[in-house]
Amino acid sequence: MQTATDSYFLFRLINDAHSPVGDMFFGVVSGLGDGLVIALLCSLVMLFHLRLGIASMLAFIVSGLFAQLLKRIFDMPRPPAILDNVHVLGHSLTSHSFPSGHSTSDGVMVLLAFLIWSRFDLRSWAIAALFVLAAIGRIYGGVHFPIDVAVGLTLGMATMWLFWRWSKCWPIESWQASQWSWKTPGFIVAVQAAVLGLGYHMQPSTAQPLALIMPVAALLVLMHVWKGKLG
Repeated sequence: MQTATDSYFLFRLINDAHSPVGDMFFGVVSGLGDGLVIALLCSLVMLFHLRLGIASMLAFIVSGLFAQLLKRIFDMPRPPAILDNVHVLGHSLTSHSFPSGHSTSDGVMVLLAFLIWSRFDLRSWAIAALFVLAAIGRIYGGVHFPIDVAVGLTLGMATMWLFWRWSKCWPIESWQASQWSWKTPGFIVAVQAAVLGLGYHMQPSTAQPLALIMPVAALLVLMHVWKGKLG
């Protein structure tokens, strides 16, 4: 009971601290946990770090499926269903709160940042902090309780760690010898960028600018990689 009370208190502390600037920031940043955005980022990582890219994509898929299973098993109500005066960004949701699917995906990216660089690299901390803020944005946006987000982040990081450990026995060197090691991820990036940029509806809807920014950025990266490979 105390845990639930603490979760409600922390939810109120974050959700009630809304402002126009906060709405603008978290309204966009919380969209980084959207499934297609995460899939696109994992595919981009494949172009530079094949092992990590594949491991992160598998971790994203498996952790996401597990999160959806837990949602159906527990079927916990979301804040707007049981609390008054909830500040909501985007559409108001009422069911399947635990755990947060967005935060689960964010957790994959948090650990991925430290695997790409290291815990001593400021880039790792900057990227990890960005995805933690994206997860917190789910509380600020009124669609999840802190416990949903905490469990989601933990689930995502744990799954990423397991797939990273498993990936050490993959024959990555032989895979990289083939041109398909970059052509296949490149094709996937192009398809994902097209889907994202051509009418995809972000969740939350306030993050719709990402549906324009991410495809352009991804295609620029892809052009740079192709130019280097074919040049």
